[in-house]
Amino acid sequence: VSDGTAAPRPSPWAMCGDVQPLGLQPTHAIQVDNTTVFEVPVSFQFLKCLGRGTFGSVVAFHDNLLNRDVAIKKIQSPFRNNIDGKRCLREIKLLRLLDHECIICLLDLLPPPSPDFNDVYIVTEMMHTTLHNVIISPEVLSDDHIQFFTYHILRALLYLHSANVVHRDLKPLNVLANKNCDIKICDFGLARGRAGFSQEDDDFLRTEYVGTRWYRAPEIVLTSMEYTAAVDIWSVGCILGELIGRDPMFRGGDFLDQIRSICEVLGTPTDEDLRYIPPENEAARNFIRKSFPNLVRKKWTELYPEASEHQHDMLEKMLNFDPNKRMTAYDALRHVYLEEYHCEEDEPVAESHIDWSFDDVTSDVARLQALVYQEAVCLHPDMVSRDYVELMNRGWVVAPS
Repeated sequence: VSDGTAAPRPSPWAMCGDVQPLGLQPTHAIQVDNTTVFEVPVSFQFLKCLGRGTFGSVVAFHDNLLNRDVAIKKIQSPFRNNIDGKRCLREIKLLRLLDHECIICLLDLLPPPSPDFNDVYIVTEMMHTTLHNVIISPEVLSDDHIQFFTYHILRALLYLHSANVVHRDLKPLNVLANKNCDIKICDFGLARGRAGFSQEDDDFLRTEYVGTRWYRAPEIVLTSMEYTAAVDIWSVGCILGELIGRDPMFRGGDFLDQIRSICEVLGTPTDEDLRYIPPENEAARNFIRKSFPNLVRKKWTELYPEASEHQHDMLEKMLNFDPNKRMTAYDALRHVYLEEYHCEEDEPVAESHIDWSFDDVTSDVARLQALVYQEAVCLHPDMVSRDYVELMNRGWVVAPS
């Protein structure tokens, strides 16, 4: 189906595993907590709430029809503004197109009740916990555990960056784990292509909450300049330090305090460290020099005396003020710290780049709603016959099924 401004998709998408287009089922409303109701197919049985974020609630269900446990993320009213609408479309598109065992797999997009719908339900594989919960638990984390987590996060990043995707919101809450020790990255609503994006006109400015700020690279916090895949490497360095110390590395209370927290560890950056900042952002350089002069860099052996020399070296090569001096995911996987796990055959790259043209969609929320509806039609083609009259009244083009 199309709204007349884009060619209709010719066939249903290729999903993870052997999932095939599904028919339409009756639905029922389930009260999952005091404030949230999920409208899901009658074959879905509520298990438990998994979490709640700024962009939706995640609940575990058992699908009696397919006999599997799944996680369903409800994105409530994403089309009230174009920023939330684009983030919703972006997450669905990327989950559909990405194919890696360390990236959460999209199983279904529940069919909306009509073309004029409010809420979106994304169905993914069921994971039992987050890396955040692992870190704050009383369980002992051995060096083997830390190597394992770091290696699989970097496997996912190698694939993402080769696919022309920068996650931009890597943090322990967005790294999922299960009882089989599978590690999967989730939440792609803030992702972008690698080719020089900036934060001036996107929703990064709307996500200045603490849980994200602590893992953001200094070039994001300091400037609106174009930035690259190196922002994800900084985040991995922050996660590695947190795995070692069981506490966030840079616990800034606000923008200014975040920079202070970084400088108290890395020291006041030199002119060489800040050379990557373009002349038009000279104010950012001056801000650092004047606000945090003469801070002395701490030694990794002082910060993490229990960590190994190889862990210290990984931190050193990931947490650099200059993004051009951070190692890449490719380099990190070949670091001596991960040599026990490194196997090139288990570190695939993408077969092609993600085409980001979908992210250039107009800011019209009705258009965004139509594109999300179209994504659901690809998996539930019966929606077209159910909604045929309304689709024609809206002037949308109905493609042959």
